[in-house]
Amino acid sequence: MTIKFIILAIAIFVALRILSQLINAIQANKLVHKILVRSFPVLEFTIWLGFSIWVINQLLSDYPHYTIILAAIIACLFLIAGWYFMRDFIAGIILKIEIPFEKNQLIRTPNTEGILKKLGYRSIELESQSGERVKIPYSQLASKSIHLQNIDASMQGHETSVKISASVPIQEAKDKITQETMLLPWSSITHLPVIKVIEQTETYNIYSVHFHSLSNKHAAYISQHVKNLFNKKTDLG
Repeated sequence: MTIKFIILAIAIFVALRILSQLINAIQANKLVHKILVRSFPVLEFTIWLGFSIWVINQLLSDYPHYTIILAAIIACLFLIAGWYFMRDFIAGIILKIEIPFEKNQLIRTPNTEGILKKLGYRSIELESQSGERVKIPYSQLASKSIHLQNIDASMQGHETSVKISASVPIQEAKDKITQETMLLPWSSITHLPVIKVIEQTETYNIYSVHFHSLSNKHAAYISQHVKNLFNKKTDLG
């Protein structure tokens, strides 16, 4: 009988892994896909809980104190599951009391660096230098050293130049440069870029762009991104 339980457990495990892969590969809109991905852990936990109760029933149903044993085991399972889901929530409360988190802070840990974009109940969401959003559970942060820095208070002025086709109206070019610079990670959202035309020819205009960023490294990234963007275009359409 024990072999039967082991075979069934392996079959359930394989089936759940296949189902997980199918959910990740399913062609659906983002909202449906998000709901399916978030619902799967609940479904998985429910299936394993039901299987565990069934196995216990098969093995212990003849014992005189079966009901008490079953209730104790189920209570333990729920306590373990509850701690798994609540540990990040509890760690978040403690961290929020100890650390003055604010949006647009630069957060550095031994493994992660990014701008704080969202404070959730169980995790924080950072935006990396490349613009990727990363969620970090509070329980992972609680055991690491955390360095905070207000990004706007630490901004430095930087300057670069951009060459754009003369067919593009000057004001339109300035607006596009401003938009692209402000949308980039690590660029100040409170300091608008100062843009001037420093050279005009029949074929192109060169613009001086003064912007604010956190460091020389990030400024170089922003400058290169803007240059590459406009070097690939002959117009802004």
